[in-house]
Amino acid sequence: MNALTVKILSVAIATGLAAGAAFAADLTAAITLPPSVKLGGATLAGGEYKVTESPMGNGSGWFEFRSETGELVGVMAKKSAEPSVGGKTEVILSHEGNTVRVNKLFIAGDSASYEFPESRFK
Repeated sequence: MNALTVKILSVAIATGLAAGAAFAADLTAAITLPPSVKLGGATLAGGEYKVTESPMGNGSGWFEFRSETGELVGVMAKKSAEPSVGGKTEVILSHEGNTVRVNKLFIAGDSASYEFPESRFK
C-alpha cells in the first residue's frame, strides 16, 4: 500500500471508532434499593446497584441493574418528559399491597425520566 492509502484507511478507522464510542455512550447511575423490589419480572434484593442505560432510539431505553454481587437484571423503560427535581438521581417506588415496584428513575444530568412498565409475566 502506498502512504496515501494508509493515511486514508487510518482516518477512516479513527472516524469509525469515534462514531462507535459516541453511540455507545450510555447513562450510568448508582442507586440504593430497599429489600425485595420488583423490576419487570424480577425481584431485586436490597442494596447498591449500578444502572446503565442504552438508548433504543424509539423513545425507550434498555436498562441494566447490576448489584454489588454481580446480579444483573435488564428491563426496557419508556422515556418521559418529566425532569428530575433538584437535578439528582432518584428512584420512585410504587407500593401495591405488600409489593414494592420500581416505577420511575431520574438520572442526574438527564433532562427526562424513565418509566418502568409492570411485567406481563407474573
